[in-house]
Amino acid sequence: MSTATTSSADRSALRDVVRSFVQREVVPTVAERERYAEYPADLLPMLGEMGVLGMSIPTEHGGSQLDMVSFAIVFEELARGWMGLASVVGSSGSGTWLIARYGTDAQRSTYLPGLAAGARMSGIALTEPSTGSNLKAIAMTATRRGDHYVVNGTKTMITQARHADPLVLLVVTDPSAEPVHHGMSLLLMERGTPGCAISDIDKLGHKGVELCEVSCIAATVPATQLLGDTEGRGLHQMLSALDRGRIYMAAASVGIAQASLESAARYATQREAFGKVIAEHQTIQLKLAQMAIRVRAARLLTHDAAAHMDEGRAASEGAAMAKVFASETAIECAMEAMRVLGGYGFTLAFPVERYYRDAPLMAIGEGTNEILQLLIAEHVIKELGDSR
Repeated sequence: MSTATTSSADRSALRDVVRSFVQREVVPTVAERERYAEYPADLLPMLGEMGVLGMSIPTEHGGSQLDMVSFAIVFEELARGWMGLASVVGSSGSGTWLIARYGTDAQRSTYLPGLAAGARMSGIALTEPSTGSNLKAIAMTATRRGDHYVVNGTKTMITQARHADPLVLLVVTDPSAEPVHHGMSLLLMERGTPGCAISDIDKLGHKGVELCEVSCIAATVPATQLLGDTEGRGLHQMLSALDRGRIYMAAASVGIAQASLESAARYATQREAFGKVIAEHQTIQLKLAQMAIRVRAARLLTHDAAAHMDEGRAASEGAAMAKVFASETAIECAMEAMRVLGGYGFTLAFPVERYYRDAPLMAIGEGTNEILQLLIAEHVIKELGDSR
């Protein structure tokens, strides 16, 4: 996995490699890891060696620099085994891509080799308690004081903040800027920064990766940590990363849906009721067929959007469509799998209850599905509304 993967044969081999790793190292231990919400630190060096953590990193900095379709394949396989692990890799990958794309030479040299190897992880911090999806309303400030910034404010619902080193913060560096987004920048905040406190938020699923609140009170960050060494570009930089994040969420959703389908089909061929295995009952067959159709459609939508990105074409609408459809598919398939298993699906003896817990966040993260559907509608109106 040392070079960009583009051919169908290479992608098939990549899927096999990641799937083999997941089956060997993740699946046998996931129930125990979930029970204790264990951060998968032991798996990170192996993922680094495989090139998974360096998917967005150029080869000169130790990365594998995979194309976006291959990127999607990797996240489908990780989530198919354990969404907690996919979340760890996905959240780090977002910060990593920003550093690789916009960082100075010094920032790239400092962080990218460690991020590619799994010696470091990253993450992004956008959401604030009162802003939600409105990034232009963020209030966390970073005031320049000589050779450093003084950071004040709170971020919430931040994935992997406790382990991120660095955590990429969207901050206001010029409150007087017009328009307001011209006053926003990205800072690379290292773990253990004085004045920064991190607290965990209890959550339903995605165990193994923490969800945190990040509170900064006069936290001191060196000015050299300004991403790209230029103020006022933060919102543009962050927005450019969102399509990649939506491909990740779509692909991981496909993984959850695929795992749900497999669990339901496996159980249906083993469980007997009314004198025959339940897979012979038409009701079960219809459920499995509908799940399979949606999984295939979600995968194709995701790969199509990823291919658009690889070709340099506009991908925002396709990425949004893929994320919306795939995440809703994950929710539906997890629910249908639970119905196929009946009462057993509601127990810890089968992984379906985990898929059921993990799926809902996929419709919320990286832009809620409601917000994304509004963006899709804007594209539709712009492209088709005025046609005669």
